[in-house]
Amino acid sequence: MAGTSSPRLKILHCVGFALAIGGGIALRLDQLGSQLLLEDEWHAVYRVAHDTASAILLDFGHSDSSIPLTLLYFAEARAFGLSELAMRWPMIAAGIAMLALFPWYVARHVGRSEALLFAALLAISPLLFFFSRMARPYALTLLFIYVAHVAFHRYVRATAPKRRDAVAYASSAALAVWLHPVVVPFAVAPFLPEAWRRLRGHAKDHGALVRLVVLAVVTGLAMAALLLPPLLAHPESLSLKTGVDLPRADTLVGVWYSWLGTGSAAACLLCGALAIVGAPVAWQRLPESRSILAGVALSALMIVATRPAWIGNALTLARYLLPVLPLLLLATACGAVRLARAIAARLPSRRAFVADGMVLAGSLVPLLALAATTPLAPVLARPNGNNLHILYEFDFRDERNPIIEHMASIPLSPWWAGLAARTRSSVTLAVAPFPEGSAGWDAPRWQRQSRQRILSGFLTPLCASAHETEVPDDARFAFRNAVHLGDAVALAAHRVDYVVWQKPYRYMRGEIDVQVARDLAACGPALRARFGTPAYEDEWLAVYRVPDSSADAGR
Repeated sequence: MAGTSSPRLKILHCVGFALAIGGGIALRLDQLGSQLLLEDEWHAVYRVAHDTASAILLDFGHSDSSIPLTLLYFAEARAFGLSELAMRWPMIAAGIAMLALFPWYVARHVGRSEALLFAALLAISPLLFFFSRMARPYALTLLFIYVAHVAFHRYVRATAPKRRDAVAYASSAALAVWLHPVVVPFAVAPFLPEAWRRLRGHAKDHGALVRLVVLAVVTGLAMAALLLPPLLAHPESLSLKTGVDLPRADTLVGVWYSWLGTGSAAACLLCGALAIVGAPVAWQRLPESRSILAGVALSALMIVATRPAWIGNALTLARYLLPVLPLLLLATACGAVRLARAIAARLPSRRAFVADGMVLAGSLVPLLALAATTPLAPVLARPNGNNLHILYEFDFRDERNPIIEHMASIPLSPWWAGLAARTRSSVTLAVAPFPEGSAGWDAPRWQRQSRQRILSGFLTPLCASAHETEVPDDARFAFRNAVHLGDAVALAAHRVDYVVWQKPYRYMRGEIDVQVARDLAACGPALRARFGTPAYEDEWLAVYRVPDSSADAGR
């Protein structure tokens, strides 16, 4: 590990690791308690509200809910009431664990300088930021896949294999595929390079071969025990989402922007070039790099064979191949350090600390490039309770993100901008209706203009709604950032100042006449009957003051 002997460099590394990991944790916890549930996070909530535990266990669901996570939410709902944090804590824990464990492992096998830059790149990665806060299994599966690969290589390459490593591999791999079946190729991928290595070898180790076969059988049985019941009970849940789509040329380009976390072509090309330079280092020093790439190959075959829905979107492809993201960032870090060392070696100074400083400074180039072009700047604005909105993550290139144009078509009342005269975050607004897709939820713009706190308003049971984003008004649900509009006690507990009714509207998208919330039009009169004359009203919305509120409508 070149360049790690200097005491000064060791101190710099310790400080750097503390800053990178601490900064990554702070980023992942930023405004976490105020985040609304959005998009696919609602799939599991709907099942908790309407299904039994056995029904959840035996069906992946057409809307793609993670069985073990949904069962956890089911238990939490009945134990103390389901909340946003109760849904997200497993992913938060996994995201923080990755920030510490991945660089620690790399420091032992590759080098401290590479690991330090790798830690910083992990910390600012937009996809890892989103997935570490989202009530979806991606952060967990990513962690379990890497634990499985490390445990596999420890077991099959040890002179005295330990059973605990075999158990760690089998359990991590099985749990990962149960959480999200699309990672099956990555879970079984370690067997491919290991089998190839043994086929190329001349020495025959029958004991090692037997251990490999036993491990494969045990892992296969564990996966089958978890996956076969729902597959046999409801095969349509997965089959209906296959045979639909394939990646296109623009998908294969866009996925690099998603993985690297930038909308800049220059930053993407720079980091891609550094990754090419650093790839041999990762390949030589980490056996996991070979098994992860084997997983990429198997996943590509699976995608071509099954043609999953939405795989033409770069974000969906990035999720399917998510385990490549840490490896890509590591290769980028290795490339930057490798080039910095090569440049430092040609300098006339022979002082070690000068050379070490040059290496550290030179290796910061990709970090600065990605930090300067990060798409997280608007996400981290305050207040913003919609960090996980599809607007921010669909595509980091604005010119390629259709959600921007779509949301610009949503009518915007001037009332929102008028709230900016108030103290920031001094007014709490419960807005209804809450759409099933966040592309129709204009809260990012509302909060950017008003600078106030926004909650989602449940119409049930005040007004009948069969939407997936509605839950019964009972003790099973204790959401912090959503409130039942017909519950006066809940409105007071959430300190809601105003209830805002976004009126049904229509707009033209090309030649298509889009009508939004027409099925909920009857809820407008129900709100008027509940809250009385609006404090403000225009053609787009009606604003009702909550009784006993001391706030003013600002008009």
